[in-house]
Amino acid sequence: MGCDSRKDYNPDSHLSIMEKDKVMTTLIRYLAKPPEGYEAERFDKKHDAYYMEVAGRFKIVNYFIDSKGEHYFLISRPAASLMEKRVATGGKAKFDKDWNLIDYEEVFRTWKMKEEELNKKGLLLFDLMVKGQPLEPYQMPNSKEEYIEFPDQRTYYDKSSRSWKVR
Repeated sequence: MGCDSRKDYNPDSHLSIMEKDKVMTTLIRYLAKPPEGYEAERFDKKHDAYYMEVAGRFKIVNYFIDSKGEHYFLISRPAASLMEKRVATGGKAKFDKDWNLIDYEEVFRTWKMKEEELNKKGLLLFDLMVKGQPLEPYQMPNSKEEYIEFPDQRTYYDKSSRSWKVR
C-alpha cells in the first residue's frame, strides 16, 4: 500500500477547528494585504474585523507539525484574475502553548492557478518543503512550468521583517 501524503498533510489531521481558527487569525495579518493606507498599523486591534472578513477567503490547504513543533502551512487565497484562480503561500511557523507566534517564515509563493492545478502543484511543493528538499528546480528560470513566483532572482523573503523584499 502506497503512502498518501495528502492524508498526512490534511489540516484536519493536525488541527482542531479552534486551532485552525487560531492559526488563521494569527497568520492572516502577514498573508493578507493590510487595510488600504494602514501598512504601519497592520497589527492594530482596530483592524480585527477587516482581517476576520478577509480570512474567510483564505484556505488552509496543507498543514503539518513536525516532531520539533515546527508548523508547516500552505494557505491559498483568491487571486486577481479574469478567470477564477488562486495563489498560495507555503511557509513555516512556531507557536507557544497559547498560540502566540514565536517564529514565522514564508518559504514560497505560487503563481496564480486554477484551484485544481494549485492543489496538485502546491502539494508537491509543500511535501518538498516539509522534507527540507530544494525548491530551486520549481523557481523561474529553472522550471518550464509555473510553480513558484517568489522567491526569484530579484525577490526574497526577509525573515527579520517578515516580508518580501526586492534586491
